[in-house]
Amino acid sequence: MTTLAGRSAVVTGAAGGIGGAIVRQLVARGAVVYCVDRDADRLRSLEAQFGDGVRKYVADLADRADTDRATDALVAATGARIDILVNAAGISRVQRFESSDDALLDLIVAINFTAAFRVTRALLPALRSSGHASIVNIASELALIGQTGYGAYSASKGALLAWSRSLAVELAGSGIRVNAVCPGPIDTAMLAEEFATAADPAAARRDETALVPLGRLGAPSEIAAVVEFLAGDDAAFVSGAAWSVDGGKTAR
Repeated sequence: MTTLAGRSAVVTGAAGGIGGAIVRQLVARGAVVYCVDRDADRLRSLEAQFGDGVRKYVADLADRADTDRATDALVAATGARIDILVNAAGISRVQRFESSDDALLDLIVAINFTAAFRVTRALLPALRSSGHASIVNIASELALIGQTGYGAYSASKGALLAWSRSLAVELAGSGIRVNAVCPGPIDTAMLAEEFATAADPAAARRDETALVPLGRLGAPSEIAAVVEFLAGDDAAFVSGAAWSVDGGKTAR
């Protein structure tokens, strides 16, 4: 079992379904987790659940000034040493390309890609101080395959994946590993909201599940387990990889 005792981790999107599961997994393995999200109520809930195992930072990562404020606070709070960074903040909207607009594109790219880019850049000196730092970016199966209605989302996650690979090469000399996790359809509130936009939400859920060879939606904890592995020393020779955790969907 991975031990992360004595290590500090920053998780963005910590209040989300996948982000929250990652926080729980890292805390359970001994890390102190600095949680960043715009949902103050859910962050308070994590803090109440885990006590000293988490520290909360409320920030809207679509806002550059707010992001800068949060990263400055994180560097100060961690003593300028961060061992693990998980860029899990993300949003999704189902909208066909011909009806999409610039505002939607700008928002999705700002949160799904630009925020990860800027947060990582701001925390890079603290990550270098670790000596064995790991960056894990939560991309998507839709960075690898296409699906109707997800043009902007796929573009943002494809950018995140390509950047992850480039960064893995660039930072290897600093002892920093960079990997991406590509979840398939995961049973979260965000996915439920996507189903709710369909004319028949129950049918939308069935249709999505039918695309998964294992015949079910994934659980957030199954993504968190892979992140835990990539964050720890058992993955010391793993960098620049895209880990598909999708029940076989991208293998079809």
